[in-house]
Amino acid sequence: ELIKLSSEVYKHLGGGTYDEKDYQKALGHEFSQKNIEYLREIHIELFYKKIPLKLGAPDFYFNKIKPPAILEVKLGSGLEEINRQQLKMYLLSISKSTNPILRNVREGYLLNFLKVEPSTEIHHEKKNKKEYYKIEVEHYRLNDNKKFKLLNKPYKVGPFNITDQQSEISQTKL
Repeated sequence: ELIKLSSEVYKHLGGGTYDEKDYQKALGHEFSQKNIEYLREIHIELFYKKIPLKLGAPDFYFNKIKPPAILEVKLGSGLEEINRQQLKMYLLSISKSTNPILRNVREGYLLNFLKVEPSTEIHHEKKNKKEYYKIEVEHYRLNDNKKFKLLNKPYKVGPFNITDQQSEISQTKL
């Protein structure tokens, strides 16, 4: 369902001039249309060991789905390690929470919307071919040993292959 709703958002917003918050709002609208209950940017304490440092805010929290989960929405050329570390930090901190509602969250999703349509991007590296995806989703679980594990093969809508020849064409159109 997440892929279907994300695809609907991307179909209307594309990878153009909107920012991450716009995609979050549009996705929230799609969740509401499908009667999927969620909370947006619920504040959680982020910990160093057992010491709370500051507040963090995952983009979406779903407590009515089984198992409960969080969703972090990104807007860029693809998911990166820093995005995975952010999700891991949220899940580790939630596991230390004294809030009985949050304490059961062990799963999280990363969702990336492609920021720029590949046909408009210019590459300068020779013989480099890179795949871009309109939408990428990764699903993780924090197990009882606090190990962060990818649950399924990442789901990707696309790909677009950008080659030097396409880059040269893009450059001449500018």
